[in-house]
Amino acid sequence: MHFWANHFAISIEKPAIIELAGAFELEAIRPYVLGNFVDLLLAVEKHPAMLMYLDQVKPIGPNSPAEFKLSQRADDSQQDKKRGLNENLACEIMELHTLGVRSGYSQRDVNEFARAMTG
Repeated sequence: MHFWANHFAISIEKPAIIELAGAFELEAIRPYVLGNFVDLLLAVEKHPAMLMYLDQVKPIGPNSPAEFKLSQRADDSQQDKKRGLNENLACEIMELHTLGVRSGYSQRDVNEFARAMTG
């Protein structure tokens, strides 16, 4: 149990995550600790605590319908603030949670994985 909680660690430096930290372990790790790794990985990566920790709550893939709508609504003052592709979760999954640091994937692989997750 402690191994997986450490492997899929989140930080409670963001106030919203403090409230979710216990639920993260209870809902995303404990039920899957003796089961299939894929099920554990999916539960962890989809949990709100992990999504908030990696700022993955509101990413939008380039050329997605959501990005198009956002760009249509945004005026010039909001163009710099528009949401976009966030590679944090993709990098975390590939580098720390599954493949490892020196496993041969490229930055392009991370970009494509992030695009696939965000649409």
